[in-house]
Amino acid sequence: MSKISELNTKRNKLIADAQVLVNEGKAASEEYRKMITEIDLTQEHIDMLQRVERALPNLPAPVPVVPVITPESREQRRANLNAAWRSHLRGRNDHRIKEHRDILTTTASDGATLIPVEFNGFVATAMKYYAPLTQFVRTRFSSNGRPVKVSKVDDSGNGLSLIIEGSGTPVPEADPTFSSVTVATDLFTAGQIRYSNQLAEDSAFDVETFLTGLADMRYGRGLEKILTLGTDSSGTSTPNNPGLLNIAQTATTTATLAGGIGWGDLVATFDALDASYLPKSIWQMSSKTRNYLSGLKDSTGRPFFTPATDGGFDYLLGRPIVINQSLPLYSTANATPILFGSLWDGFQMIASEVRVQTVHERYAEVNESALIVSTRVGSTGLVAGAIKSLKLAAS
Repeated sequence: MSKISELNTKRNKLIADAQVLVNEGKAASEEYRKMITEIDLTQEHIDMLQRVERALPNLPAPVPVVPVITPESREQRRANLNAAWRSHLRGRNDHRIKEHRDILTTTASDGATLIPVEFNGFVATAMKYYAPLTQFVRTRFSSNGRPVKVSKVDDSGNGLSLIIEGSGTPVPEADPTFSSVTVATDLFTAGQIRYSNQLAEDSAFDVETFLTGLADMRYGRGLEKILTLGTDSSGTSTPNNPGLLNIAQTATTTATLAGGIGWGDLVATFDALDASYLPKSIWQMSSKTRNYLSGLKDSTGRPFFTPATDGGFDYLLGRPIVINQSLPLYSTANATPILFGSLWDGFQMIASEVRVQTVHERYAEVNESALIVSTRVGSTGLVAGAIKSLKLAAS
């Protein structure tokens, strides 16, 4: 089998596996995104080999040379990465090539797409642990965060109509309702982290892990608040992020504030969602609200929800509970502490790559530098009614 045939077989299998994930509703998963990236890289390899074959049709096939490569251990790679980080933080030039490869790599046509980016791995961690709702959102990542046109269609009102034989009645027109919206992005920053150049030079601890930890917490918690409330971390409204609380439709309101959230309120919220959105639906609530519900029971004495046994999600009425710490408490008047619905069908997020900058000259007189992390995020609602909310009474 030729190399091109081998790559074609590999690509076709990846496409088939990706289609399986789409059918299972996992198109927003990290596994799906990695698979799509591998499909693109495989196709680029195929295209390159085909161009070579067309350009050199009469040359004999080269004898393959298999280089002897000693795999780099995890410890060696970590040490090299930290060395690049320390050099980057100090603004030195002796690690400039390694610094650019490990930290400042972008997706370009010069082969940079083949270089792994270690630092931006914090984004995946932040979204998993500090903004877990993003695992269920329809997300588009781009290198620049430019505005994106998002098309929507609502065909929920159409179905099948009876045709009576011989009646001559024309088939009624039933066009789907199309609409579109251009989603722009807002620019956000995690602020600047100032550090002593002496610390960067003399430190014996893992600088990369320390800075990554700071960045992922700020990014994840800030992103969760932007998508949920439509505000930044200081409470300022964002022009291009309306917030899930403003998009969600109220399913039910509790009878009284003092009476709390009852089983009937949860059932009413569940029932308000169209059944077509149930397969991808999730509950969202803060950990305080989850803990409050864990102590309640229905009319038959059973707990409200099924606790997780494998480290995954708790379940309520058969659907997973995703912790969203930006949602209000269960005891706040007029608040909306619980959301329920399909983020995949009802919400779209546009996000750019995370930009990491170091500033060396601004604080040079005090022998300090600063690290700045920034990104662009925009979002919009999709299908109206795909996300419902449970609201608390005023008193």
